[in-house]
Amino acid sequence: MLENLNILKMASAMARYAAERHQQLSENIANADTSNYRAKDLEPFADAYARFDAARAANKNGGLSSGATGSFARLVDIPSAETPNGNNVSLEDQLTRTIEAQADHKTATLLYKKSLDMLRLTLNKGA
Repeated sequence: MLENLNILKMASAMARYAAERHQQLSENIANADTSNYRAKDLEPFADAYARFDAARAANKNGGLSSGATGSFARLVDIPSAETPNGNNVSLEDQLTRTIEAQADHKTATLLYKKSLDMLRLTLNKGA
């Protein structure tokens, strides 16, 4: 029964995506002064989740194989003006993206928690 709860799978994937995105954005910020560094971000969650869901559905176990431990989202370049040293990291843009990633993570964890609360409530009513 619990293996068919797509809402929990989606919330888990969204939290993982937000964490990976936050890690990439922090790498961009750390390299704000590195010559020729190109800022990157993750593709939109909807695209990453569609590919993740297709891979999960293709697997008999309903999950990714144990060898798929890396990121499920692809990196994309962030177009931005370059500084004279070839770096294109905009700290203002990175801060905005970091706030978005934080909000996505909060949304995912809240969705997960509320889904579990509804399950508990349903199971307790049957007792």
